[in-house]
Amino acid sequence: MEKPLSKLLPIRIYNEIAAVCSEDKLTEIRLRKNKPLSYACEGIYRTLPDDITVTADDIAYVLACATKSSLYAYNSSILQGYVTYEGGIRIGLSGEGVTKGDTLTAIKNINSLCIRIPHYVEIFDKRIDALIENFDNTLIVSRPGMGKTTLLRYMIKRLSDKGNNMLVLDERGELSGASQGEYSINLGNCTDIVTGIPKITAYSLQVRSMRPDVIASDEIFGEKEVDCIADCVRCGVKVLASLHTTSTQLLKKDKTYDRLLNFMRYVLIIKGIGDISAVIDLRGENA
Repeated sequence: MEKPLSKLLPIRIYNEIAAVCSEDKLTEIRLRKNKPLSYACEGIYRTLPDDITVTADDIAYVLACATKSSLYAYNSSILQGYVTYEGGIRIGLSGEGVTKGDTLTAIKNINSLCIRIPHYVEIFDKRIDALIENFDNTLIVSRPGMGKTTLLRYMIKRLSDKGNNMLVLDERGELSGASQGEYSINLGNCTDIVTGIPKITAYSLQVRSMRPDVIASDEIFGEKEVDCIADCVRCGVKVLASLHTTSTQLLKKDKTYDRLLNFMRYVLIIKGIGDISAVIDLRGENA
């Protein structure tokens, strides 16, 4: 079966990357117009030689594949800064914004792509095993690219396999590898997945209708989502979520996100790629 990346990338780029990193270890590819090609293999970032330069045609090729040659049809997704491709591959993009008044109406002259390839990875850590055994509200934190989403996937599946009804708010389809109603990543038999619906809307619609034991959200963003999480906890629904930050000290200083520390029992801190440096019990004990 033809792999999604082999169809998405120009053949010369696919061959260059395949020669240095197998697809099951490839986590990210960055295409920047007139710049060398860079990629992440097992989370470690590398750049191919300077003579392998990304062209405007390379970027146009990827976008044509991802949007089935119809940028207009995908404009609502593009306005959110990404396009989702087969196997849950998420293509972030940047370029020149077109506005009407204060409203962004289009992004043109796209000159950079960040292609993120999702994987399910088994995590062998007795601290995480113990937390799953006696689960309570948990927040995973790190700076971008350190493995929050990977850890979140693993914990979702483990909790689901223990019989918890999991509700995954996967707006962009990255957690589940969603594409055209199919999921390339197994998040467990007791997991319900919501894709394509803004998370703020999904909280109010799905928590009532799906009766989850645990609700999972990747990359909490903004005061409204913090409010939604507070409501879930008040209703007795446990929460598993991730956030971009590096410490509880920084969280305490942030007026938007500091309230999360009132709701959460555990904070998992990832300092390096795949390095869970601390499992903090906010009730006063280190796990």
